[in-house]
Amino acid sequence: MAGKPSLSVVVPTYNCAPLMERHLASMAAWTDLADEIIVVDSRSTDGTLDLIRSRLRHPNLRIIERDRGLYQSWNEGIAATTGDWVYISTAGDTIERDHLLHLLDLGERAAADVVISPPRFVDEAGAACEDQNWPPGKIIAGSGLKEPFILTAEAGFILAFVHCPSAILGSSASNLYRGAHLRARPFPVDFKGAGDSVWILRHAAQSRLCFTPQVGSSFCVHPKEEAIRGERLAELVEKILAEKQQTLARTDLEGPLLQVLADKNRLHGEVQAVHQERRRLWHLRPRTGAALWSWISLSFSYFRKRNQLNKLRARALEKLIPDSCYRTIATGARGRAARSP
Repeated sequence: MAGKPSLSVVVPTYNCAPLMERHLASMAAWTDLADEIIVVDSRSTDGTLDLIRSRLRHPNLRIIERDRGLYQSWNEGIAATTGDWVYISTAGDTIERDHLLHLLDLGERAAADVVISPPRFVDEAGAACEDQNWPPGKIIAGSGLKEPFILTAEAGFILAFVHCPSAILGSSASNLYRGAHLRARPFPVDFKGAGDSVWILRHAAQSRLCFTPQVGSSFCVHPKEEAIRGERLAELVEKILAEKQQTLARTDLEGPLLQVLADKNRLHGEVQAVHQERRRLWHLRPRTGAALWSWISLSFSYFRKRNQLNKLRARALEKLIPDSCYRTIATGARGRAARSP
């Protein structure tokens, strides 16, 4: 079809053979939509690459082998793409054909730089597991809208910081990136598993973000290599804020945003500290009555502080983001949908 946008698919892999059977079976339903598929393998030793070579069929398949590095692999694959749109198909995370078409259609109609959707959550066997309460779902719920919408740059900028250390991108395997936009903005490689969080912190104000409530992908829940929390979280936010000082000044948001982030980081650190002490007491042997009583007391403190943190996030969103920051795709109307009190 004339004018059809081109699609590049990047498949980063490293010793993920147990996940690739299901992953490749899912890909087979939509690979014809891709103009090129680029596999970036970090020298797997468990047969991952052999499985891919035997099962993945595409006329424009390219395989790159390189040393380990999570976002380094992503970036090398992205840099090799030529498509109007880039989809990152991470091992174990699947997407349905109709949903990929939905994201492509939305991206074109909304002139978006990133199209974001909430995923389902599954375990490594592909069985459904509990919702992880990620930012895309919260943002969609907070908009009150039942249809796709665009965030203004100001709203995206604020939300990226309010939801830190979680990325408002959610899972990249549930999203679509405009090729030129992504190729010009590689993922940072010096934050380990938080590269996507830092990417959106840095680039939200220059990115046109489109959210859709439609679900058509799954994310395989697995432990991260390293969590970002406590002092490291505060250092991360401080570093990015220093980079964005001029942007903040232009939006007159510096004072309110810094206060929200200070309160949020303080509570987040307290929650983590209490949780770690609870775990220490629970595993203490022999378990004394005094230790058990302390564990019960800390548990009440933990849930109270966690509730305060959740309320702070909600208040921050209501306070800093006006309704006009949400713009629906179909009509161009501004504002949140009416919600019951």
